[in-house]
Parts: sequence; C-alpha cells; structure tokens
Amino acid sequence: MKEFGFYNDFDENLILNEQIEINGEGNYLVSNSPKLKASVVAPEINFYLKNTADSVLDKAKNTLLLYEARASAFDLARDIDYEKPVGKNVVIVSNGGRENLANLLKEKGFKTIELTHFEIKFIYGAAGELSVLVLRPDGEFEVDCDFFLVENAREYMLKQSGCYEIAGKSDDEIAALLDAQSPKFKFKSHVHYDSTICQYHERRHEICGRCVEACPTVAILKEDETKHLVFSHIDCINCGGCVSVCPSGALDYSDMPRNSFAQIAKLYRGRIALVVPAKANLENLSVNLPANVLPFAISGERFLSETHLLTLLQESGAQVVIYEKNIGKGTKDAVDILNQIYELKFNEKAVLVAPNEDKLKSALSQAKFIEGSQHSVTEYALPKREIFAKRLEWLVDGQNLGSVSTTELIRYGRVEINRDTCTLCLSCVGACNVAALVADKKTNSILFNPSVCTACGYCELSCAEKDTIFLRPGKIDLEPSFFTFSELARDELFACIECGKEFATKKAVEKIASIMEPRFNGDKAKIKALYCCSDCKAKVMIKAQMDQMREEVLNG
Repeated sequence: MKEFGFYNDFDENLILNEQIEINGEGNYLVSNSPKLKASVVAPEINFYLKNTADSVLDKAKNTLLLYEARASAFDLARDIDYEKPVGKNVVIVSNGGRENLANLLKEKGFKTIELTHFEIKFIYGAAGELSVLVLRPDGEFEVDCDFFLVENAREYMLKQSGCYEIAGKSDDEIAALLDAQSPKFKFKSHVHYDSTICQYHERRHEICGRCVEACPTVAILKEDETKHLVFSHIDCINCGGCVSVCPSGALDYSDMPRNSFAQIAKLYRGRIALVVPAKANLENLSVNLPANVLPFAISGERFLSETHLLTLLQESGAQVVIYEKNIGKGTKDAVDILNQIYELKFNEKAVLVAPNEDKLKSALSQAKFIEGSQHSVTEYALPKREIFAKRLEWLVDGQNLGSVSTTELIRYGRVEINRDTCTLCLSCVGACNVAALVADKKTNSILFNPSVCTACGYCELSCAEKDTIFLRPGKIDLEPSFFTFSELARDELFACIECGKEFATKKAVEKIASIMEPRFNGDKAKIKALYCCSDCKAKVMIKAQMDQMREEVLNG
C-alpha cells in the first residue's frame, strides 16, 4: 500500500510534496478524494487547497501536514470493526405518502410493514433484532424487524441502531442506505473504557453517571445492582459526548485517543487550528481561510474536553476555532472555562465557536496567535486530569491570576480533614481513584492535590469516622499552591509494647482500645494484646491460655 495519494481535478498548477502521489493508481493509506482507493479519505485537504490564502510553498508544507495528521490518527486509533448478520424485514412509520418507498424496497427483496405514528407504543432491541410494540384496537402485539424507518420520529424512536429518520430523504437514498447495511450490519467501537478510574464502577454509592446521561442512544447503560457500565457498541452513533463529560478520563475516544490527539496537535505548531467534524459538508462550505489557518479534522463532534482543547491551544500557540452547530455540553463547559482562563492570563479568548458559515467567517477573521502561549508537554500515559493540571500549572507560571468558576460537568473540590478525629485509616485514600488524595508513608500523613480532584465526594462517603472529612465544592485557583500536595492529616506510629515494632498509627490504636477495653471486663491479656503487633498479639494470647491451663492443672 502506498501512503499518500492525491486526485487532482481542479488545479493544473498545483505543487505538492514529493511524498504525495498525484493521480496515481493502486491503494493508498490517505487520499483527498473517494475517487482514489484509500483507507482514509480526507475531504479537508481539498477544502484547504481551494480556500487558503497561504503561499505556494506553505500550501505544499501544510498539505503534507494534513496527510500526516490523518495517517497518525489512523495508526493510533483503537476502534475495532464489527459486523452482524441482518435480514430484510423493514417497518416503515409515517402518516401516509411513503407507498413508493415500500414498493421500491420490495423490488429489492425487502419485506415491509407500514404503520402510523399512532400505532407505535415503543421500540427496543438493535439492528437485526428490533421489536416494535404496536397498538391496535384489539390489543398490543410485537412486530420483529431488522430496520425501523420513521418519518418525523419522536426522540425515543431513534435510540437503537437500525432506526432511521427518513423525513427529507428520497426513496433512492433510503434504499441505498439499507442496501449498504445488509446482509451485514457494520459498526465500530468508538469508545474504550478503563474501569479502574471510573467513578461509577463498583462504588457503594452512585456518585457519577454522566456518560449515561450524555449518551443520546442506549449505547451506555448503568447496571445499578453491580454498579457496572454496560456498553452496546452497535447502538453508538459516534458523537463522543460521553468522553467529554467523563471527569476522570475513564472513557477515551477510540477514533482519536488522547495520545493520538496530542501527537496530531504538535503538528499544528505555528498554525491556527480550525476544528471541523466529519459531518461538516466541507465541499459546500464557502469561506476564505486566512494564511496559517489549517483544518483539524475529527470524527465525533462532541468528544473534545478541556484537556483536548488546552493541548491544542498550547501546542499551536494560537486560538482555536470550532465549526460546529451543536457542540456537546461537556465541550461547551470546556470552552467556557478555557475562555475564562485565557482572559485572565492573556486578555484574549481561547476558543471561538462558529455554529454557522457567517459566524465561521467572523471567527476566522478574528483568530490569531497568542504570544507566550505555546508550550509542549509529554502526555504519554498521564490521566486526563493530570494532563490538564500539568499544562495549566505551566500557564500560571508562579503567578496568582485569580479563580475560575467550575461547571456542572467540570468540577473541582477542596477536601478538609479534622486532624483530631482522623485515625489515618486511609479509607479516603483508597476511595480516591484519581490520586488527589495520597498517603505519604515517610511522614505518616495524608496529602491532597486540588488540581486533580473531581469533587466526586466518595472520600467523604468512605470515611469511617463521624464529622472527619469534608468536601467543599471549589474553583480552579490559578495560583501555584493549587497544583501541589498539601498535608491534611498526620499521626505518629505506635510501637508494639512487646517487641517495639511500629505497626499502626497512634490514634488508630487508641481508638480501637477505647472501644474494646470496656468489653474485655478487665482481662489483662486481651487488653494488652490491643497494644501489640499481630505477631506479639498471638503470643500474648497463647501465653495467657497456657498460663490458665497450667493454673487449672495445679489447682486441679
């Protein structure tokens, strides 16, 4: 397979890098047009070449960069292809007027049933095994089908795979869609999941479920009894909304994982990134691209989080423009927070969102480089919050810039511990799966870093002591101490009264002793064992039993 191919049908004088083969034959990794056989088709290449104000030399450099960006995304993607056999049974729901569609589908071998909106009660299942609950005067019954076509669908009707809105589509377009989806229904896994840092997974209390709330389909569901997330990749529509709202980074976008995004972002140094989702119709988008503006192609339009955007902002050293009508709630909150931060630091907005063509033209005319904002970070293997904290700490640069309010989806908190009642049992540390709370064995203390705290509150729920640990909803404090660990509690170690080995904290031993001593009714051995390590505890109790047996023999 060749790497880069270019189909040129619009500019005879175009000069490209020698790594790009023009109007060649064979298979390519990346091409600019579906007229060449390629694993990846990148329409943003033609969009850039037709609209840019860059010089001939810069055009050649930037076009190669766009190919390299797509190649990196392909190489580092973690999506997996699946396929499922499906039949040709179709339910068509409309209030009349789609008889021609039904006839066309029958000619193509599909079996159709036509129903009205008033007859549909519910639908469940997935492509190839859908069940439609139908209402009739004589009762309810189920209709099984492989595909469900509906005109002017209600929201619940499009949550399952194999369900399609057909309003505004021609009969031929719909028939072509079904032909492409049968007899094999193809789909991908667009997200991957790390349960070890998930703030829903196997928690005793439900403290998070934002991904389920953000999912517009049934691709992610909660199993409340076990506190497990259940993924249905066939129902995923590849919007990425679950990724942007995940506080810990347990969910990542498989089409462009965080490490892939960071690597591609580095290519945009000295350029202004125009983020364009795959669904954008670039062929019909008529805008002039100022010099140094380069499209940044993404698949899902809603996966961008505050970490993604700050990475792109710093690696490029420029404002970022997003062309998207309906950005996700997580992305919107990220844009709001980053704009607040950049206003405080640089007196400039960070991200310009353009929901339509006119707004895009305006944003492109305003977008610029921000002096002193370019910075590179090695993000490999770092969690989402740590990447953001590391980049933000560099931006703060030892200054006190003030505070930024957090949002419903991007939350931070401050943990406080009552030193008098804390026994350093470390339940709170074990409960924190983002390492905001850690134990320092050298100093026998609990440390807290607010820059990675997600304010989930599980530390508070896990504490065994009453009125000991408190979570206060916080802000992002743009000052140095926000990014460092501070001590919340400390205790000295207690030495075994028999062998002198340190085995627990003093407060923990005293707390247990205060509870158990009254129950031992003056039993000296049991009371003594409370202050012994595990080895000596056994020796003390065995000795007490032997002494008792010896005494019984002597007195027998």
